[in-house]
Amino acid sequence: MLTVLAGCQRVIALPPQATVTEIEPSGRAAKGPDCAMPILRYEPLTDFKKVSIIEGLGNRFAEENDVMPIVMRAACETGADALLILASKAQTSENMTGYYINAVAIIYVKANNVVSGAARAGAR
Repeated sequence: MLTVLAGCQRVIALPPQATVTEIEPSGRAAKGPDCAMPILRYEPLTDFKKVSIIEGLGNRFAEENDVMPIVMRAACETGADALLILASKAQTSENMTGYYINAVAIIYVKANNVVSGAARAGAR
């Protein structure tokens, strides 16, 4: 009888979670939780700033498509223009077991907003 009951155990899976660590203020208002956040796998060729580190962790049965929505939602809340994925993998370690996403929320920097020191000196 105990063998039958042991075989019927339910695995309780916690939902994926994300943590956000601000690098610098984005200067942008938060976007809605379901904003259209572009996901980048490589750094863009245009100038950008990293504004937040976002880490997502799902349980050991999770996959990227289970964890990515919570990471994207966190990126939307930072006001970012895009999400740059640094690592996305299943892992087992002393500290963490599950599906892990390490990403940074970025904002694009407009070239005309950056004034060089030489340009300012000539404007006198």
